[in-house]
Amino acid sequence: MVFFLISALLYALYAEGVPYKVIGRFLSLPSLVIVAAFSGLSYAKSDNYQFNELGKVLKEDLILGEWAGTIIGLVIAFGGVDKSISNSFGNLFNAISACMIPLLYGYMIGNIIEFCWPKKTV
Repeated sequence: MVFFLISALLYALYAEGVPYKVIGRFLSLPSLVIVAAFSGLSYAKSDNYQFNELGKVLKEDLILGEWAGTIIGLVIAFGGVDKSISNSFGNLFNAISACMIPLLYGYMIGNIIEFCWPKKTV
């Protein structure tokens, strides 16, 4: 399912004529690490939930991680802004677009995990 999701995303970008260097911006290991690190919160809370409820809890923790990653990225992006009058908005917009990658990872991975997590059987 993840393969088909990534393939569909790449095909949509290719069909729209997006250059390959832009497609590479969707891949960010630091963003993935930040989002995945928050999934450890689910492990810490695993004693409080039944196994079939952990998929939803994991999704919520991944979404929390995505927002933390986005805020970290925004702080870095706005912290690096040139304070002069002739600063370049292009560099700022590129940095902000990189900040949105954890949002994509958190929602996609969280929803895939919740969908694939075993449901309670009677």
